Amino acid sequence: MIGKEEVRRIKESLAHLSVPTLSLYLDVNPAKPENANRAYALRAKDAMKALEVPEALAERVLELLKHEVVQAKTLALFADAKHLELYPLQVELPLVSAVKTAFLDERESRLLTDGVLAHYGEPFLLPLVYALDEYERYGVVYVDQERWRVFEIFMGEAQEVQDAFLALDTEAWRRLSLDAPGRRFNLAGISRGGAGQDLFAKRLAAWEERFYKTLAHELEKLWEARGFTRVILMGPEEHTKLFLGHLPKRLRERVVAELPSLPHPGASPGEVLKRLEPVLEEVERQEEVKLLKELEEAYPKAAFGPEVLARVQEGRVEVWVLPWHLEQEVYLCQDFAFADEAQALAYCESPEKKPLAAVLAPLAVGYATKLEFVRGEAEARLLERGGMAALLRW
Repeated sequence: MIGKEEVRRIKESLAHLSVPTLSLYLDVNPAKPENANRAYALRAKDAMKALEVPEALAERVLELLKHEVVQAKTLALFADAKHLELYPLQVELPLVSAVKTAFLDERESRLLTDGVLAHYGEPFLLPLVYALDEYERYGVVYVDQERWRVFEIFMGEAQEVQDAFLALDTEAWRRLSLDAPGRRFNLAGISRGGAGQDLFAKRLAAWEERFYKTLAHELEKLWEARGFTRVILMGPEEHTKLFLGHLPKRLRERVVAELPSLPHPGASPGEVLKRLEPVLEEVERQEEVKLLKELEEAYPKAAFGPEVLARVQEGRVEVWVLPWHLEQEVYLCQDFAFADEAQALAYCESPEKKPLAAVLAPLAVGYATKLEFVRGEAEARLLERGGMAALLRW
């Protein structure tokens, strides 16, 4: 799995690519019939031919695609005269799967078509860097009768954090996990009543408080060290609710779901991920709808439709929200982009028509604008509002 340190290493390796570089993003999802028998290699071949990639470089790439076993949904590949960097990813990337426009220019060439985004010239890193920076990193606290565990989920992959909850008192947890409702005051076969029961209840409550506070402190340290952006609790409700109540406010606000454990102890990372995949999808789509609603309520500190493009180039946009399937086109006059051809003609005689995807990276970087892509219901609502939205700085 790609951890925080691996993200840093990937960015450093990409910084060493020379110009020209072939940047190739392929939909290689084996679950799709159109990818059977490595059909994506043929699509890559056609894209490189259209972009006039040097034959030696194209052959290096095709040789790899024909023989490399790729178990991924998306393959990001970068190749120059000396280097070949390959990144199999278990997620889809924005801009890769739906843009259906081919275009060339004098300085560099690109091709965007179904399942392929190819570029030859300056390294085109936006889809990959966006994913590394913007995909949520989940921390999953998993509780069963045997122990407390933590799993990390990022970009479609899961792994167990082996050193999680080192301070956990295993015997204390075993007693608590057996302390089902109705048995709280009858541990180890000892019945209590009256004042003795009251004293025992107070001691148990204090012990329980220390137990959950200790675990909350351990999770907070993991959250900071591993960069979790969202948290999911899995386990018996009576325990996850107690644990949630002991989390500090800033961490409690990051909890996006509470679920029961799997029916058997010792679940593997793959089993936990399989159980969580539909939940993560639902959480992501809900958060995107929430973002659009917040923007609608933030007016006039928000903008929608073609106006957003102008606001970006004024340096006013903090967050730029775009549809996952980005098919908008823009008109360029020198380095300025217009959403409407008539507007562009007022500035120059022959504006150059390009897909917005082609100029998105330099606009976002040049004006320090954060990008957000939305899918599903949020994407449909965004298209109804002109195809883009923005949170304004001023």
